[in-house]
Amino acid sequence: MKLAALIKKPLAKTPLVIIILLSLMACEQQKREKPQVEVVVQKVEQFPYQNTTTFVGHLTASSDVAIQARVKAKITAVNFKEGSKVVAGDVLFELNDDELQAQYKQVKAEVSRSVSALSVAQKNFNRGQELAPDGYISKSELDNLEGKLAEANSQLEAAKAQLETAKVNLAYSKIAAPLSGTIDRSKFSVGDIVSPEVGSLTTIVAVNMMEVPFQLSEKVYWKIVRRYQKENIKMGTRKPIVEIAFSADDIYEHQGSIEFISNRVNPETGSMEVRATVPNPDGILKPGQYVQVILKSPTPVDTIMIPQSAVQSDQQGDFVMTIVEDNKVKRSNVTLGKRVDTLVIVEEGLVIDQILVISGVQQIRVGQQVKTKFAVTATSDADNSVNNH
Repeated sequence: MKLAALIKKPLAKTPLVIIILLSLMACEQQKREKPQVEVVVQKVEQFPYQNTTTFVGHLTASSDVAIQARVKAKITAVNFKEGSKVVAGDVLFELNDDELQAQYKQVKAEVSRSVSALSVAQKNFNRGQELAPDGYISKSELDNLEGKLAEANSQLEAAKAQLETAKVNLAYSKIAAPLSGTIDRSKFSVGDIVSPEVGSLTTIVAVNMMEVPFQLSEKVYWKIVRRYQKENIKMGTRKPIVEIAFSADDIYEHQGSIEFISNRVNPETGSMEVRATVPNPDGILKPGQYVQVILKSPTPVDTIMIPQSAVQSDQQGDFVMTIVEDNKVKRSNVTLGKRVDTLVIVEEGLVIDQILVISGVQQIRVGQQVKTKFAVTATSDADNSVNNH
């Protein structure tokens, strides 16, 4: 029944009833005139973004060489400081070469004797060739002279080979660095007798370029493949950018590159081995360190990002509120990707230029008509966030 009709009844003559009826009329009017909720909105936009994927890896030296003795001798000098950098060709150990020198001289003398013997055998054979036609020596005697010539020649060749071996052994008395790198501690000191049987004297690791092996799961591999397809990049033509980090906010200054990807997936782990290399000109990186390996897509891609504050979740999943025709509220389910500072990547569920509610989402419901106010700094804030990654 209308309030105005109630007033005309006799009961309305009572002052208390009149007051109550007037109050009810005021409430009804206020209800009809309740203002619309105002929410802050922005257009859904895309921003250039380099997709990243992070793995755990450990640093290894690109080369790790064990230094060994090639001859048996006493160490007479150790010419390096443990843990220092050495250059290929530096003499690391010097061995007593007295015995090696004697062997070299002995074999050298043997070569000289063999040369003389060969000269005599050659002259005898030449003379025999001159005498044989006139019958002064028999054919068997000539054959004997020829055999002695061949034997003398063989002895000379054997002596030369022994001389070469003695020369090499003499050179082994000085043990040089086969490559540049950082040398470990020496396991032997001056006065120790070393030989090939004692094993490694020390090791050198080449640290100017470090390797970073890590495991790439099959799931992540296919995700990267699909990303390349989306970006119209042929696999193998442009490799991802490699960065390593010691912590979330401590990125190493030199970028690396992917050098090896296994051609098969390990069925036991469901992953494949990948190896990256990273420059280490200052020697900061050390073998054995664990690092974060960050793979970035080779080129930025236009990607939808929205403020995380605009996202809500329930049993159906993540969703946002968008504004449609007549300023009415609509629920839009979304599939989210990686977070980037205060923003989050939207992989599915939104398209550019949709109107997104970014503030006041708790005050509205689906189908409600609202008043909208566009955020002024939404784009600039997003640009800053993306450019910092």
